[in-house]
Amino acid sequence: MVARWIAMVSRQLLQSRALPVLFLAFVLATPASSRSVELNTGWRFHRGDEAGAARPAFDDSGWRAVSVPHDWSIEDLPGQSHPFDKNAPGGAAIAYTDGGIGWYRLRLDLPADVRSRSVFLHFGAVYMNAEIWVNGQPVGQHAYGYTPFTLDIGDAVRPGTNLIAVQVDNEQPSSRWYSGSGILRRVYLKVLDKVHIDPDGPTITTPEVAVDKAAVHTTTIVANDLARPVEAQLISAVVDASGHEVSRTASVRTIAGGASADIVQAQTLDQPALWSPDTPNLYHLVQEVRLGGRLVDRRETSFGVRRVTFDAQHGLRINGKPFLLRGGAIHSDNYMLGGVSLPRADERKLELMKAAGYNAVRSAHNPASQGLLDAADRLGMLVIDEAFDAWTVAKQKNDYSRHFKQDWRSDIASMIASGRNHPSVILWSIGNEIPELTKPAGHDEARALADLIHKLDPTRPVTAAVNQFGPGSEGFIKALDVAGYNYYPERYGPDHAADPDRVMFGSESFSAQAFDYWTAVETMPWVVGDFVWTGFDYLGEAGIGWTGFNSHFGIGPYPWQLAMAGEIDATGRLRPAAYYREVLWKTHITPTSAFVEWPGAVGSLPDKASGGQLALTNWVQDDLHPVWHAFGLPADYMPRKIVVFSEDDEVELFLNGRSLGRKPVSKATEYEAVFHARFEPGELKAVGYVHGKPVSQWTLETAGPPAAIRLNVDRSSIRADGDDLAYVTAELVDAKGRPTYMPESDRLLTFKVEGAGVLAGVGNGDPTALESFQSGKRSTFHGRAVAVIRAGRRPGPIRMEVQGAGLPPVAVTVLAGEECRTKRANALGEPVASRRGEAGRPLGRTH
Repeated sequence: MVARWIAMVSRQLLQSRALPVLFLAFVLATPASSRSVELNTGWRFHRGDEAGAARPAFDDSGWRAVSVPHDWSIEDLPGQSHPFDKNAPGGAAIAYTDGGIGWYRLRLDLPADVRSRSVFLHFGAVYMNAEIWVNGQPVGQHAYGYTPFTLDIGDAVRPGTNLIAVQVDNEQPSSRWYSGSGILRRVYLKVLDKVHIDPDGPTITTPEVAVDKAAVHTTTIVANDLARPVEAQLISAVVDASGHEVSRTASVRTIAGGASADIVQAQTLDQPALWSPDTPNLYHLVQEVRLGGRLVDRRETSFGVRRVTFDAQHGLRINGKPFLLRGGAIHSDNYMLGGVSLPRADERKLELMKAAGYNAVRSAHNPASQGLLDAADRLGMLVIDEAFDAWTVAKQKNDYSRHFKQDWRSDIASMIASGRNHPSVILWSIGNEIPELTKPAGHDEARALADLIHKLDPTRPVTAAVNQFGPGSEGFIKALDVAGYNYYPERYGPDHAADPDRVMFGSESFSAQAFDYWTAVETMPWVVGDFVWTGFDYLGEAGIGWTGFNSHFGIGPYPWQLAMAGEIDATGRLRPAAYYREVLWKTHITPTSAFVEWPGAVGSLPDKASGGQLALTNWVQDDLHPVWHAFGLPADYMPRKIVVFSEDDEVELFLNGRSLGRKPVSKATEYEAVFHARFEPGELKAVGYVHGKPVSQWTLETAGPPAAIRLNVDRSSIRADGDDLAYVTAELVDAKGRPTYMPESDRLLTFKVEGAGVLAGVGNGDPTALESFQSGKRSTFHGRAVAVIRAGRRPGPIRMEVQGAGLPPVAVTVLAGEECRTKRANALGEPVASRRGEAGRPLGRTH
């Protein structure tokens, strides 16, 4: 069985003291014998190597106190007010930041009975080459910087004070994009009873799905770390979104000492609430392990009921309904937070994309975080979860290829275990643009990876992003269930003719060619979607979306930091390409929008024409801006080009109330109309018409000099859990409240946070600014900057004040409160043995 195979892999790795991913994607209301505690505060950090730092007696009193997740590469370098280094070994690929070695140390107290427990230490991700010690004893190491891993530290811990030490070695160059350095995802300590559900959690599948009935199958590994056999009872109940138990089953197994048992259970749901991008309904599997009626472990796992199919005739269907993947590729960094992956940061990224019409993301080019997968489940975002950017052939000197041969099996198992219960995950990707894909060795590797995934999860297809289609590539593609095409839409038709059963999608596409890529998706059933490069802008691969500085993918010179390829900028602001995509997809979100070309293609950024022809190809978007301004040119300068996007029948453009003409828009015009007008201050308004009646409009107004700072916070209350975030947008506005945009209006702002939280970072989307993300001083860019507040662990108000020279100070308050958890403590509170007819019995509503 699949679960037994995973357990076998886990046991083999246990012998080397390191398990594959055993992440628990839930919050426990645990009994005293079973606890899961997030270790996000109390760490001490040192940037650089330190001899003897793993020893408990080592003096770390001079080290900095930090919270994890933590990324040191985003921090200011010594002696300067920003993190960028012109001579960084990774160069533009990693945004001219530095890696190196870093140390983390944490002291924690454990109870007197800890020796009688099973104890696990879980890391969501450490970039990269992590080595871990507990009380001076080495307990494991993990090379890959993006997969979770869990260490069994039961033999190393002791009652009282314990010391965890972590060394991270991110020798550059190790990545083709900004990775960050350090403990980048959350850390948990799990103190469990000796008889417990395996830290991997259950495997949940829904093999039969219909409107009136669905089957839920679970395979759960229950481990017995005692030396004697036990008779264990596993109770599994399905609870719906309102807290009602809708199904239950129980099993009793005798488990030998030092062994584990795979317990398979089946339940039926009547009138199930199905999961889809339109209706992201979720259930919770609540499980308890009991010994003689005594509760020893409790686990809660979120899942969704859905059926996903792919075929060349009908494309992608979810629960029988056709879906087209309106996708964006995304990297894992969170800009002003660096490589730190906190649940709210990942959730906000998906919220902004969902609000802009996207329904799918591809985690390029590494496994997605748990925070992102949890958010995708809740929001209804489909996910292609990708394993690797390199296999045996390196793309950077110190990348994962050094570890692939010995680690790929455990890292694949890690990715599958962390994502298998997430209904949002629809495809597993084994790699991106693998250099050896045309070689026999690459074909063998592809088959081996696909075979392992099919064993671990037979419910989802395997894909990869293919960028070579010459001789030898067919052997690689045949190992895939669904083929991803990077930038080759011209092959969709011929390849379908040669292989009519092949299902394909655009795994990467150029934003400026959105119409051509999407037309193929709409007209070719075997092409199930398109993923633009990229949906959200990111650090590293600096300048590929703008400058075209040289022949190597337009990578830019220092001080370029951002790719500038995102249809949503790094702060979360939609660029014109995102508004065009809303129209192209007919989302009805923004039916009409208008933008102005910056004369001479200079605008607010370095001259993109300086790169020659290369600057106008690849990932470059049109040089359009949401501003009506003189651009520093005379009033009688040549007319400005104005581009209007609309999904309506016609658009009319008005300048200060005067019509500049009315034009049809349709698929024949690629849903855009072009106008020209000389500048005069005032209002530029585009109006969309359907059947001759105005139905939508978009207005640009000439703004005066900045007179105030306007603050907007995405959430007025957050959890006091040490991780939760609030994003505060500071926008410069003129005396009439109109947002400013031009460079001459930008100001240096100071952000100060007091109370029950801290300033986590500030960014503005400027791709070349040599400014700090963390000092609290940051200039606006196009009149805007975004700050992030991170909650502490004590409830209370958090006040942020923002000041700028010549502008009145403004402030906003966010309340950090006790975390609201869905309580199900009574749902399985009594021993099942004390009841009659328990199977399927409702236990009442929980809150």
